[in-house]
Amino acid sequence: MPENTHDYELVVIVVSQLDEQGIAAVIERYTNWITASGGTVGSTNIWGRRVLAYAIKKHTDGVYVQFNFQLPPTKSRELERNLRIDEQVIRHLLVRPNEG
Repeated sequence: MPENTHDYELVVIVVSQLDEQGIAAVIERYTNWITASGGTVGSTNIWGRRVLAYAIKKHTDGVYVQFNFQLPPTKSRELERNLRIDEQVIRHLLVRPNEG
């Protein structure tokens, strides 16, 4: 029996030193991870390079990327762990939209 999936929205801030191919590699890495974990990616939006309100890990700007996807809830914790240890990701926020 397949595991239930929940809708998630993920926003990551990627280091601004990456070029377009580097950003595409980060997007592909997490898209592949989500699908390998039994999820499906609905959309990916690159919001672009933005100046941060305050320095994070000595970075003053970053590239924002948004993912909308479905994933089994047991895998969300592992996804966040991978995001925390990825040196190319400055910050991330994973939420379940329309929860409540």
